Amino acid sequence: MKKKLIIGLAVLIVLLAVGTILLTQRPAESQAGSPGVAVGEISIRNVTADVVRYEITPADSPTLPQKRLIKPGAIHRLPTDAALDISFERASRTIVHRLFPGKPYSFRLDEDDQLEIYEGSHGWQGVEDLAPFVVTPVEVVDKMLDMAEVKASDVLYDLGCGDGRIVITAARRFGCRGVGIDIDPQRIRESRQGAKQAGVQKLVEFREADAMKVDISRATVVSLYLLPESNALLRPKFESELKPGTNVVTHNYRIPGWEAKEVRSDKVADMEGKEHSIFLYRR
Repeated sequence: MKKKLIIGLAVLIVLLAVGTILLTQRPAESQAGSPGVAVGEISIRNVTADVVRYEITPADSPTLPQKRLIKPGAIHRLPTDAALDISFERASRTIVHRLFPGKPYSFRLDEDDQLEIYEGSHGWQGVEDLAPFVVTPVEVVDKMLDMAEVKASDVLYDLGCGDGRIVITAARRFGCRGVGIDIDPQRIRESRQGAKQAGVQKLVEFREADAMKVDISRATVVSLYLLPESNALLRPKFESELKPGTNVVTHNYRIPGWEAKEVRSDKVADMEGKEHSIFLYRR
């Protein structure tokens, strides 16, 4: 009896030890407020081609700021359970933003080629952060689809699909098939729910994946709402994978190096009166 008790205790100790190991080895993403970022940290990525100098300090604190330098492509991870204030120089002015735990941020250039920090889409190393999530107004969605002349026989790929509205709208309006790609699992969940609500779930597919690594050779139409540097990164992929004649339609930003392939451009105002640019390319 004593021997059985000892064996039972030994088994229990082993099981507890294994459970502890499994808990401590879970990836940070499982506890993340955003993909690739733990709840108790802030990530900052430098998407620009230059070294960025910045200062960081606890929010609303008299503490002296810490000076940091981040190289192009690098990610800084800041362990914190509280908000931090970041400051950096832009055009001889000091810019200050508040950053929050569990979120990824990226240094990028804005529309005027000035340094700015944006909330990013994820904090993973080795995966391009193509753009922060920004909703595309419905007026812009319709204009993009009209300019691309989408029809029922098309297969539309939306890279960085966000909440899936472009793919869903194309399926609902034209009956075409569509594939949405996004790195953020929350966006993919929203997309699938939106497709179900619109009754087009049999026509569309949403994949949680890196847009740089997905095979897009089936596409007859590609839609983008990314940034110029992201469009430039994707251009070689378009040239190697897309069939000649494939339409590529972009919101607000051109594809650098594809000037000769630009078919037309147009503008559309959203319901708040803000003007948006749409560019159509043909592979």
